[in-house]
Amino acid sequence: MMTRTENGGSSGFLIGLITGGAIGTALAILFAPRASELRHRAAAAADDLKSAAARRYQQVAARIGGVADDLTAKGQAVRDDVADAVGRGAREVEHVAMASKTVPGKRS
Repeated sequence: MMTRTENGGSSGFLIGLITGGAIGTALAILFAPRASELRHRAAAAADDLKSAAARRYQQVAARIGGVADDLTAKGQAVRDDVADAVGRGAREVEHVAMASKTVPGKRS
């Protein structure tokens, strides 16, 4: 059998539960951001992300362009060095050929 204290305690808990739920709901509605505010925040975050990505892309593109220019310059320098070496070799072969034709005492 329930006594008056047990019955009053149960109803007090139930009233407290309902009151706490109502207060919590009211506070959640009061402090929750509005849909328009959420859309604004999402749009701002997307714009920030877009700007950051564009800046990073430009930095990387400039860096790659610089590396490509350096590589091109080095390739041209190697090409020029090879061309000079081939030219020197050709002149040396020509000198040797001319020297072998003008050996004294030899008749052709």
